Amino acid sequence: MTIQQLEYVIALNTYRHFVTAAKKCFVTQPTITIQVKKLEDEIGFSIFNKSQSPFVPTDLGAIFIKKAEVIVREVADLKNMVSKELYNIDGNFRIGVIPTISPYLIPLISGSFSRKYPNTFLKIDEMQTENIIAALQKKEIDIGILVSPLNEPFIREIKMYNEPFVFYGQKESFIESRKTISVSEIEELDDVWLLESGHCFRNQVLNICNNTKNNKNIKFQSGSIEALKRMVDNYGGFTLVPEMAINKSDQGCNIPFEEPKPVREVSLAIHHSFSKNAVIDALRLEILEKTPDRFVKNKKFIKINWR
Repeated sequence: MTIQQLEYVIALNTYRHFVTAAKKCFVTQPTITIQVKKLEDEIGFSIFNKSQSPFVPTDLGAIFIKKAEVIVREVADLKNMVSKELYNIDGNFRIGVIPTISPYLIPLISGSFSRKYPNTFLKIDEMQTENIIAALQKKEIDIGILVSPLNEPFIREIKMYNEPFVFYGQKESFIESRKTISVSEIEELDDVWLLESGHCFRNQVLNICNNTKNNKNIKFQSGSIEALKRMVDNYGGFTLVPEMAINKSDQGCNIPFEEPKPVREVSLAIHHSFSKNAVIDALRLEILEKTPDRFVKNKKFIKINWR
């Protein structure tokens, strides 16, 4: 019995498909099949009932898998401790970032982070929140950057900053010079443009204005905040955007909310078993350094929940 065989069993239990599990383990399908068969021969019982599709663990197999998960996790933790993984930032790390944060945050930190840590390699993918949560649970990514709270028992959340929401409307319809707008005002407005279902930012916007009215004869939902801004510019209506999405080239008018401002809480999300604290701290500090100071210093706000 080897740790590698236990990892193959855990992968099969996770994906319930030999080809997929083999890909996730970076081996061929015959390799994982042969190794699991050798393990079953050694322990004297079948771990999976392959007569069903998708296959499921046998009764003894389910018990074996739980024990295997504990063993693999403990071995990984031991390796980390022995090799001083807690203090070493070198290596390859996978990060998932939600689409309403990624285009505004990642370009800000990428250059400076790579210069400070030339031996740290980050593979960053845009992912919706539910996919980040699933990927963290399956250990397919190491860190998520998203909006909290998540309230998931296996995830450790590290809060970073509170980002205010901003009203975005057409200049012809709104007074560009006005200093603030209230939540009650936008609840009376029609023609709100929203992100498509699945985006946590859509839920946050709906929690703020509780308004889905759009009387336009063209219905459009997008996964891009920039696309919604262009719809406002050329077709009217309004939308809400995170403050970091505001830029000088915007054609519409950006109006901040009056105090207390609605904000979204942006956090790092890590599986409890991830032990590279040096990487977490380096990424967190880089993000806080590059985001506006008022995000982290603002004491008065309304935190918008979405799950």
